Amino acid sequence: MNTSEIINKNLREQLDAKHVEIIDESHLHRGHKAAGGGGHYSIKVISSRFENLNVMERIRLVHKALDVEMTGNPKLIHALQVKTFTPEEASAN
Repeated sequence: MNTSEIINKNLREQLDAKHVEIIDESHLHRGHKAAGGGGHYSIKVISSRFENLNVMERIRLVHKALDVEMTGNPKLIHALQVKTFTPEEASAN
């Protein structure tokens, strides 16, 4: 399973995400030594678990769901840009 598939699986299982969109931007950061081999990703997550939570609380939930991938050895994720929406917010856009 590649990193994008792992991200998708974890967010769907742990946050009951209805939609996960992942963009692997690692190619834009080739040679970035501080990355330690981890990739750069931009994700959009739609989940009812985000209801009544502020932006930081939502991002903390996402980071918790991806903790092993962000802090483990090997580190699969170095940088993560996160956009979160409830189903109602997503349908309004």
